[in-house]
Amino acid sequence: MSVSEPNAGADAGVGRYVRQTPWTRFRRYSAANIVVLYGTFLLTLIVVGLVIPNDFRFLAAGNLGVLFQTIPTLGILALGVGLLMIAGEFDLSVAGVYTLAPYLMGLSMNEWGWPLWAAVLLALFVGLVVGIANGLITTKLVIPSFIATLGMMFFLRGVVRFFSSDPKSSSSEQVSIYPGETFEAVLTGNIAGPLYAQFLWFIFFAVLAYFFLNRHRLGNHFLAVGGNREAAIAVGVNVNQVKRVGFVICSVGAAIAGTISATRVNAIIPAQTLTGLELQAIAACVVGGVFLFGGRGTVLGICLGVALILTVDNLLILLRAPGVYLQGFVGAIVIVAVIANAWFARRVGGQQD
Repeated sequence: MSVSEPNAGADAGVGRYVRQTPWTRFRRYSAANIVVLYGTFLLTLIVVGLVIPNDFRFLAAGNLGVLFQTIPTLGILALGVGLLMIAGEFDLSVAGVYTLAPYLMGLSMNEWGWPLWAAVLLALFVGLVVGIANGLITTKLVIPSFIATLGMMFFLRGVVRFFSSDPKSSSSEQVSIYPGETFEAVLTGNIAGPLYAQFLWFIFFAVLAYFFLNRHRLGNHFLAVGGNREAAIAVGVNVNQVKRVGFVICSVGAAIAGTISATRVNAIIPAQTLTGLELQAIAACVVGGVFLFGGRGTVLGICLGVALILTVDNLLILLRAPGVYLQGFVGAIVIVAVIANAWFARRVGGQQD
């Protein structure tokens, strides 16, 4: 009996071992669902575009050019939002930063006579200040980030309206932004065909975000803090500092995205950018596999989530559907994501118990 016991133990160990096939590893990947969903959706659009190119102009150079210009601005914004969500916090003020930063940039050049470099630094400084403020309010005053950034959202709307309000009509005026041909070419110039410079910037920031989240100690701290705050504290992670860094990254990213967008259209229009972007960014993150409660998410998932939302928007335009349909789609995504996240949280909690 004593001779057979080691063999029995070995057999049990072999029985417990599960070989990790590529398909098994893919299924466990946080962005697996969005990879399959967007891949299938995009392939369907391409096939339809090839079959009936005259009636469905998805593959037309002009239409692809629109996608390559719109995806980067929301994408850069969502990268910051997603990293902060992975750390377990939210920022609802990103639309305000996205609007205020380039608005002051244009105002400083047009009316205050500032040089371009100083105006750009001002835009980035706005993002830095708002990010620091959100981080301090959340961590020092122990106020939930949802409430803190909601208040900041309304505050920034008021600041934008203060600078942009027309005394005669009480409506917000747009400000023109003409930073020069060289600056425009670097940020938003056409590279080749439907490819524009801002898409390359988006890829650049996505790669930076990937290495930050997966190859840097601070990125690992983001995952640890969002996944289990108490465990992160136990191993010596400065939780409040990590969250403050997350808020700064989020707000500076919003300022960069707003600057790129304003440079592309040579204007910033508060009525179009002050509301809605924060919901789209959060929706893109959650549909891309970012866990609402923090600790789980991928950069690839965030990028594909953005691509899915804006491709759906593009499809609605091609089908001449009302724009309100996109709002319904985004709202449905958020609701489904909340339900899925709650179910996942209960499942993980049950496994831990």
